Amino acid sequence: MLAMVLALAMVQGPATPTAPLRYRIEARTASEQDLTSVGKGKLSGGLTSTAIVSVTLTDSAEGQIVRVTVDSMKLEPTGAMTQSLPLSAAGAVGDSTRGAFVRAYAVRGVVRGAPQASSPSPALASIIQAMNVLFPGLRSNFKVGDSWTDTSIVNNDVANGHQSGRILATWKVTGMENGGFVLDGTAATTMTTTAQNGQTLRVNGRSQEHLVMAGRGPARRASIESANDVVMTSPRNATPIPAKSVGSLRLTPLP
Repeated sequence: MLAMVLALAMVQGPATPTAPLRYRIEARTASEQDLTSVGKGKLSGGLTSTAIVSVTLTDSAEGQIVRVTVDSMKLEPTGAMTQSLPLSAAGAVGDSTRGAFVRAYAVRGVVRGAPQASSPSPALASIIQAMNVLFPGLRSNFKVGDSWTDTSIVNNDVANGHQSGRILATWKVTGMENGGFVLDGTAATTMTTTAQNGQTLRVNGRSQEHLVMAGRGPARRASIESANDVVMTSPRNATPIPAKSVGSLRLTPLP
């Protein structure tokens, strides 16, 4: 989808991007896997990533091409995460993302298709996640006091696999802040991700969200707290592996 949009934009001629918006994105994750069934006990670890990014929007076709470029990034692994990302290497990995970007196509405030990263670096995961926070796909023309429930069906190809599921979100507009609407929401998620190697992740999640929006996006400010129960199955393991994770993401505007 995004490749088609970019091609169409080239045919139509260049469009002028908006002046960049700058944000601080702080993402924290912590997880525990129960590997007792494969003789390894419980394994826990976490990662905090803090990035300064620039966001540009370029009108194209019926929507906008969104580009989030990393100005700087700091990574702080803990526990088992240091096995795959040693503390001695975390600084260099963060520095290597400088100038990398993630692109997405947004139509009427919602991201269409999967965001595309300029680099395969796993450090860009928090930037990819932030795309759907910047453009959460809320309904328009709401006012203070309104509340509603949205159901979103997910059916997308992702890196090396496919993802499907449902998100049930409940929202309430609680006030105003500097001309933007303040919204509080909760969400329940069921998601299955199937990799090309046959590995499957089944996730039951819940989250609490706080957003400040003006129009259809991007969000002016956001915070999300989430918790997930995960079950992983693999052709190599007869017994499913359970896991739990908690996470947070904060999106803060910068001058």
